[in-house]
Amino acid sequence: MVIHGGAFDRVGGEKMMFRSRAAENDGPPPPSTIVGVGSNFRGTLMVHGTLRIDGEFEGDILDCDRLEIGEHGMMRADVEVKEAVVFGRVLGNIRALGTLEMKQGSHVEGDVAAVSVVMEPGVYFTGRCTMLDTGSEGVHIGAELGRARG
Repeated sequence: MVIHGGAFDRVGGEKMMFRSRAAENDGPPPPSTIVGVGSNFRGTLMVHGTLRIDGEFEGDILDCDRLEIGEHGMMRADVEVKEAVVFGRVLGNIRALGTLEMKQGSHVEGDVAAVSVVMEPGVYFTGRCTMLDTGSEGVHIGAELGRARG
């Protein structure tokens, strides 16, 4: 007999404890899209959720909540995301409406703008860093810049 929805499942007469769903949400969400090691993608990706790049990517990324550039990942693009974590290499500009993390060993060549920037020792960074205000003003500023360039 299996009983779901309580504090435990009963399988074959034994009690088995399980974690609540809230405990599973401690870390970042798993990637919904992955450009794997050895893969090379050129073009436009529309990603709902988290995009992880472990291979090579060149192009446009639209509607992405979280961007992760893996240790072996290489991205040639200008992107605007909610949050980003870089372990690998980026040639281009990153605009994060939340947090941008550059991890030890990462290589970023381009301008970055974010509400919060975390740069660990051992990061290679060349470019400008701009701190954004919180809230919807960051989105509005991005729209203005896009119109000015276009």
